[in-house]
Amino acid sequence: MKPEIAKALSDHLDRHNQEKQQAVVRASEREKQIAQNVADFEAAKNAVIEPALQEIVDLYQIKGIAVRVTEQDEIVNRNGGIQPASIGIDMAAVYPHSDMKPHFMLSFDKGNRMLSLHTSTASQAGPAGSVTPPTFVSDHWSDVDSVSQLSNR
Repeated sequence: MKPEIAKALSDHLDRHNQEKQQAVVRASEREKQIAQNVADFEAAKNAVIEPALQEIVDLYQIKGIAVRVTEQDEIVNRNGGIQPASIGIDMAAVYPHSDMKPHFMLSFDKGNRMLSLHTSTASQAGPAGSVTPPTFVSDHWSDVDSVSQLSNR
């Protein structure tokens, strides 16, 4: 093999290996970020979201209305699609004869760090907005003991 061809081939293979290494590093960083996103969501869910939803459920139950907090972990279906982790309030027992199952649900897209609200009434359902917060749990929430305190802020 001519030396210039050998050098060109060697340079090409070196670039290819370097690109592969960079791709591995990027994938590893992405996985770390996703793991941090999931940890942040879990912390926010446990510290803020679930207690707030439970307080709403308690208010309904005081009035004799059966609602409940529901949680679902992320599910990967057989085709590789992902149903994100979610938490919400199921109000289906309030309207047992409706085809629609009234609820509101917060779902978390771990890859995009997106928290989305989905609502359903006895007659309509659909997305109600999304937010990409910089942090889910912050000092702002650390002194909030209940949903009712939020209205005083």
